[in-house]
Amino acid sequence: MPDVVVVGGGVIGAACAREAAARGMSVTLVERAELAAGASGRNHGLLLTPPDAELIPMFRGSREVYEEAAGGAVVPFGMDAEPVGFLIAATDDKAERTAGREEAEGIAASGVACAELDAAGVRELEPGLADAIVEGWLLEDGWRLDPSALTVSLALTPGVDVLRHLTVRSLLAAEGRVRGVVTDAGTIEADDVVVAAGPWTPSLLRPLGVNLPVVGARGWLVHLACDEPPVGRLVERAGWHAVGGEEAMSRLLAAGLVEALPRPDVGTLLQPNADGTVLVGGSRQRVVAPEPEDPSVPRELTRRAVELAPALGKARVLGSWWGIRPITPDGRPIVARVGEGVVVATGHGSQGVILGGGTARLVGSILAGDEPPFDATPFALR
Repeated sequence: MPDVVVVGGGVIGAACAREAAARGMSVTLVERAELAAGASGRNHGLLLTPPDAELIPMFRGSREVYEEAAGGAVVPFGMDAEPVGFLIAATDDKAERTAGREEAEGIAASGVACAELDAAGVRELEPGLADAIVEGWLLEDGWRLDPSALTVSLALTPGVDVLRHLTVRSLLAAEGRVRGVVTDAGTIEADDVVVAAGPWTPSLLRPLGVNLPVVGARGWLVHLACDEPPVGRLVERAGWHAVGGEEAMSRLLAAGLVEALPRPDVGTLLQPNADGTVLVGGSRQRVVAPEPEDPSVPRELTRRAVELAPALGKARVLGSWWGIRPITPDGRPIVARVGEGVVVATGHGSQGVILGGGTARLVGSILAGDEPPFDATPFALR
């Protein structure tokens, strides 16, 4: 019998399994498909400093965990040794410029170096951007990595038994506590269960009377190939990451669905890669069904990307994909013990990679009964 069963083979579950094993616990990780099959393998693969100050300790923990894991990674995940640079770019739209300034100041408040640029400064730095860009903020931020490789490397840790293509149907509860999980292959008993199943986490907790305010949001990416990328660093069109709740999402009411399907929220984030390709994001749309509610989102992402960097109009389209992310009403994850024998780690939105390593450290302290590595209050069930 393992000490811990982790439900979910995404970056959160993989990181939690690694941390528990590092603390000397025997761990079984159960994944219904393959490691990184969901949003953990379908994202930018970026470490960007969150503008929310409450998330900074968790983010810093992630950087430390990934830097430590990189040396012995089973699958090299290619994390940048130094930040590649993150430019927030704005047109002369007043709301856009205000949003860009607020995001830059929010990130800079955590100690990230920031330089404010006028139109000429932006043009000198990134001549491939559209003439409509009149202001920018360059932050010494942004580490790229391969999110699928990261997830697999974290999971394939000594002391972790990985069970793939095995669905957890329910939590095994008896005498007021969780004692394991019920799978298609039978029961697996354990002293503790960590449920890190992303947007599917609430369905496992609901039968126990634990209602998690977590909803699913679909995010799309478009992959482009260029003879020469038009940007040399990460570039975001101001307004995509609004400070104070950019990751927040409330529950969908039936009356709202009667009126119309949820509309997608679309922004622009360009990521040049070492192989000469450019990854284009981002979007989020409340999930109603397993398949996309609005398959036209990649087209809109591409339109906005070409508008920001016109040379991308000649780029070759390599493909597009989506992942479903778990989001909470306040945009902060829930990482807490919610009952005897059960810990949840979910609600990270598009910041799974950004917060995964730090989340694992917090979960490890909860399992061991230790003092948390940072203030855990913002991540309690609320």
